[in-house]
Amino acid sequence: MGGQAQSRQQSGVATDPDRLKRYLICEAQDKKWVSDKLITLLSGEAIIPPFSAAAIKLGQLSRDENCQMEDVVEVIQMDAGLASDIIKVASSVGFAARRISSIDQALMMIGMTEVRRIALSMGVMKNFEHLKSQVDWNSFWLHSILVARLTERVAAAYRPPCGSEYLAGLLHDCGKLVLEHYFPEDFDRIIIRATERGSGHVAVEQEFIGVTHAQIGAAVCECLQAHLEVIRAVWYHHDPFNVQEGNQPDNSRFLGACVGVADALTNYKQINIYGARIMDYDKPFEELPEWQFLAQYQMSYGLDLDLDAELEKAREDLKSFGLGSDDGENDDGA
Repeated sequence: MGGQAQSRQQSGVATDPDRLKRYLICEAQDKKWVSDKLITLLSGEAIIPPFSAAAIKLGQLSRDENCQMEDVVEVIQMDAGLASDIIKVASSVGFAARRISSIDQALMMIGMTEVRRIALSMGVMKNFEHLKSQVDWNSFWLHSILVARLTERVAAAYRPPCGSEYLAGLLHDCGKLVLEHYFPEDFDRIIIRATERGSGHVAVEQEFIGVTHAQIGAAVCECLQAHLEVIRAVWYHHDPFNVQEGNQPDNSRFLGACVGVADALTNYKQINIYGARIMDYDKPFEELPEWQFLAQYQMSYGLDLDLDAELEKAREDLKSFGLGSDDGENDDGA
């Protein structure tokens, strides 16, 4: 995360519409009203507030290889609400399973990586809570948390962490929440047609409204003041071949591909909202375009992945964050 520390809802500063236009390009003139409305909504009403100052700083620290534990404690303590959430979740059965009374203790008991995951997950979920409506909220976040965890695992097989992996996976489908909330009839039509075809949402979104949830998600990440790598990974997670890196080469292409692979793996487990891509179980995973794209990179560390174990941990995370049923069975598949 990066950008302004003060919330736009407090400061009254909206996102520059020109910054959103770069993501919400619509080539179909008869559907351009959708992108225009999205730009107006996202820029004029600040419907997606940016992360708190503490969350932004925590994101910056995650990319600092010299970051120390005391730096993390100092940042989290800037935000009493965030600190309280972290302590509560860290004390839950899914994490330390014992009473924790401070951020220092949380870091000692469950580690910096888990504390950072909790902070990012709670911050993101709270930022979108006001958009909760007809979408299966638990299934959506179970999918997103599992993709976030798998993005970290896949990326770690190739190179040391850049600090943006978990957040990119967590936010990859956030455009669907905006689409469902502000365009409910179009969203329903997209879900129905995508379910009939079994090919996923992207092509149907392009056909029906001229923009995709990935484009909307990138614009939302701009409003959140997320790091540029995260924005681009969300933007191109369905098509990393087209990442436009301009004059500032970064990790976006690789990160977008990792999110795409994680998304496909999650769909193999049928963890998603209705209309998601139906995977061909007879086709080797290595033949998927997402995985073939990653073949251009050197897998330096190897990948030993237990999807069932990762899914169970994602379910535990969801329950610890205050969502999910008692038995953890919230996925409606498709």
